[in-house]
Amino acid sequence: MRETDVPACAAIEACADDGWSEAALREELAQENARLFVAEAEGKVAGLAVFQLVCGEASLYAVSTAPAFRRQGVARALLSWAFAALCLQGAQDVFLEVRAQNSAAQALYLSLGFVQTGLRRNFYATPADDAVLMQKTL
Repeated sequence: MRETDVPACAAIEACADDGWSEAALREELAQENARLFVAEAEGKVAGLAVFQLVCGEASLYAVSTAPAFRRQGVARALLSWAFAALCLQGAQDVFLEVRAQNSAAQALYLSLGFVQTGLRRNFYATPADDAVLMQKTL
């Protein structure tokens, strides 16, 4: 992700209940361990993924697709590309938390090779939900 991508990425994130603001994305972009990836389609930012990479472990903090590009494989392609890039940077595993009620995201992650490793009860406050913990070995 480039600094110039931040406004478009924040606009995509604004579609989510707990999306990242421009300020939060800029702050994350400045972090040494942050890995932010952008998918482009038709000359526009179509999606983004936010990771932290520490000691061979990547944590996926966010993945979002612009409404106009949903259900077109953007998230799958973006994550697949990001996993390859993270692997080249020393990542051995990827971890994430996903809302228990977000069955579409869970199905995507399972299809990408993630396995469920646990459950955190009442992890999300607004709206209230559990977090499903998942892991993928690269």
